[in-house]
Amino acid sequence: MRYAFAHRGGRGHGPDNTIPTFTRALADGATALETDAWVTADGIVVLDHDGVHRPGTPDERSITEIARAELADHIPTLADLYESCGTDFDLAIDIKGDGAGRAIRQVAVAAEAADRLWLFTPSTTRPGDVAPAHGGVTVRHQELRNASRRAALIGELKSDGVEVVNARWQFWRRSAVHDVHDAGMLAFAWDVQSSIALWRCKRLRIDGIFSDHMGILRKAQ
Repeated sequence: MRYAFAHRGGRGHGPDNTIPTFTRALADGATALETDAWVTADGIVVLDHDGVHRPGTPDERSITEIARAELADHIPTLADLYESCGTDFDLAIDIKGDGAGRAIRQVAVAAEAADRLWLFTPSTTRPGDVAPAHGGVTVRHQELRNASRRAALIGELKSDGVEVVNARWQFWRRSAVHDVHDAGMLAFAWDVQSSIALWRCKRLRIDGIFSDHMGILRKAQ
């Protein structure tokens, strides 16, 4: 398998989207990481899944409304990730919030890491111009199930310059993988958390997976 991403840094061995977790994944043999990125009110790209500042409190707000200095210390910036871990790995990022894609690319270009950057959006939002990064979309199972609907979607994504179609591992079928490959795109699978899921992805010739667990990621490589 060409790509095996440690989901949120590999949260099976530590708190997700934190520098210690990213660092441990790479030290344990990961060749690719996955994370989620938001842009703060003062324009800094930070890595967090939910994007909520002080959830469950009267001060609960979106990270996009908060300055970087106000955020919890455990939330790293994208620049922190590159500074701490280097650039010798593929990095997949779920783009969160408007305008985040451009800011993410700027950081990656400054770190000379854009050629190994993968940017993902939901299928309802096209990634647009992601160059020099790679663009991908995450699709729902309904969009893969029907052959004619799938063909139309794949055609649209291809024309938009999308390189990767990403779906939960259970949603993939051989015909869907075949159609994606025929269009010259890659097929990625997320939530691959067991050997059974990994075996199925290999049998279907999935190109890349996302998992929380280093044991699964090592088997995939």
